[in-house]
Amino acid sequence: MSRVVLSGMALIAATYGLARFGYGLFLPRLEEAFTLGPAVSGAVQAGSFLSYCVCALLASRMGSRPRAVVAWAGVTACVGSLGVALAPGAVVLALSVVVAGAGAGFATPGLVSVVERNIAPGRQETAQTVVNAGTGAGIVLAGGMALVAGGQWRLAWVAIAAVSAAATLASLRADRAGSSEVDRPPRVALGPLARPIAAAVLAGCSSAAVWTFGRSLMAGATSDGGSIAGWMVLGACGVLGAVAGPLVQAWDLRAAWALTCGAMALATVTLGLVPSGPAAVAAVGVFGASYTAVSGVLIVWAVRVLPQSSAAATVVLFVALALGQAAGAVLVGALLGATSATLAFSVAGAVGVVATLVVVMQRERRTAPAMG
Repeated sequence: MSRVVLSGMALIAATYGLARFGYGLFLPRLEEAFTLGPAVSGAVQAGSFLSYCVCALLASRMGSRPRAVVAWAGVTACVGSLGVALAPGAVVLALSVVVAGAGAGFATPGLVSVVERNIAPGRQETAQTVVNAGTGAGIVLAGGMALVAGGQWRLAWVAIAAVSAAATLASLRADRAGSSEVDRPPRVALGPLARPIAAAVLAGCSSAAVWTFGRSLMAGATSDGGSIAGWMVLGACGVLGAVAGPLVQAWDLRAAWALTCGAMALATVTLGLVPSGPAAVAAVGVFGASYTAVSGVLIVWAVRVLPQSSAAATVVLFVALALGQAAGAVLVGALLGATSATLAFSVAGAVGVVATLVVVMQRERRTAPAMG
């Protein structure tokens, strides 16, 4: 495996698995330290997802300078993580979580371009999905940090900042193209992406329940260490999302989307119904693998629908995914405050089922081989 792929996977691990999704992992500790309720916790996570969207769009405007985009990914993830570690109150915490989430917004567009200019065309789909699977590895590392740190969660966030900085430097060094610029991609025509955008928004909304409140739900039903171990299982299975590329090549985009998104929805409902024991561990494992595969399918989807502007198209779909996550975090937070985890997670799972139907219904109406 090339250095570009390994270092890119490390940067995704740092910006997504640690700096972005680390909030959900450490949420029980943060709720205790800053007296946060479900609605406020969901709103803070929504802010992180929205900052991701803004920075991903900004990164797409910097498409001719992928090294600068990668550098900004590391800077924002590092600064945001240090802010969480040093936060004296809820306001600074919220702002820091928002900044930390921005790192992932820069990371994906930058790395898509770096992979494109360093990897042979025939290997790019697989390389992109392997890099994307770094999220799972980062979640496993975050869980290990949480177990080691115990109540000293601030030290864990200092370590997250350090890992983000190291992964950024490694990615910049692995880019053999050096400081040369690439052609700015053409503007993305949203028409061909209408259906994948809708599917991504719905899938993102569905996924927010587990990403934001999954660990808190498990911690309330089992021991703190047991819930962290479950989160690590989620991350370990997330690495399996690297199979998204071969899965699409073996089947087709529609089948891959229906399988992965449907599995994610089922796992979400299961966790809401059974938040402890073997069933809960199995649910978060399936969620981790299917979520990473879903995002990998989105990358392949973008490349196939708009091959001449695949980096920009990927940004559009990942922004749609994050917008759905922002809405889902607020929705599930409100439902948790007013009803029960069972209902909140079931609603989130139902939204995931609708995301699969967006694709399945297209197949019923027409037989064109390409999605979009």
